Amino acid sequence: MRWYGDNSELSGIWRAEMPDILLFGGIAISDSEGEKLHQRIAKIKEAYTKFGAFPIKWNFKDVKSWFDKHKHPEAFEPIQRDSKKWRIAIVDAAADINLRIVISIVKHHSAQKKVIKSTRNAVAHFAFSNALMRVGLLAAELRPESWEVVLDWPDAGDCSPYTEEYRTALWQGKCHHTPDVPYHCGPLSNLGFRENLLFTQMEDCPLMQFSDLVIGAVREFVDFALGKKAENALGVRITQRLVSKFRGFPGRIIGRGISVAPTDGLLRKGLLEAMLKLRQNSS
Repeated sequence: MRWYGDNSELSGIWRAEMPDILLFGGIAISDSEGEKLHQRIAKIKEAYTKFGAFPIKWNFKDVKSWFDKHKHPEAFEPIQRDSKKWRIAIVDAAADINLRIVISIVKHHSAQKKVIKSTRNAVAHFAFSNALMRVGLLAAELRPESWEVVLDWPDAGDCSPYTEEYRTALWQGKCHHTPDVPYHCGPLSNLGFRENLLFTQMEDCPLMQFSDLVIGAVREFVDFALGKKAENALGVRITQRLVSKFRGFPGRIIGRGISVAPTDGLLRKGLLEAMLKLRQNSS
């Protein structure tokens, strides 16, 4: 099994001077199921270009430079125009794929730009730790022979916050910066997790691209939970399509498949109510 972790940010409703909510997570999937999903994504891409192996993201504008760099600028606009169509098609292609989604959502404690910037790395580390704890619990539930954790290459190129947390969780079963906080699954090494934390470039990994689509959809779902988007927004509709893939389904998703910090307040309350509404409307 492999868990493909990506991250994204958005602004909440607390008048923060910059994005104050961080999402970290993605899909956990076996090699065989991952290969099936990879082939289905490739087939959808082939409908747009002869070269097929182009990168996709929820915010497709982020990969425009890839098309320019690889001398395919003419292909970008038609794919962008169809972005709603292929995002839905790719998610629907995973309908019968056996995968699980684990995501951590963390709200910064301050609305001030200076504070958010100075604590951004610490919050990213905390979000990764929260998500990794749930991945560990998922591993304890599924008991595959081995696990690998694959992360998107950090924007600033600093892997240390993630490698330090992973190493401590792997061998000691606790958080690196808060060692009094245990991993309830125990040391990850006892669950078949590999010693090395892996990193990849989004452009080269279709399954990381799928995690990006999931994170992008959930980001809009958070906006819906906070009253900033309508229920018919694309990301909300895609999250509804993915409900059965979250860890915790058919039981509790918020807290198991979607970890929320802080554990009280408007963010968690809004997410609980929004998820209940999605599940009621999809039943």
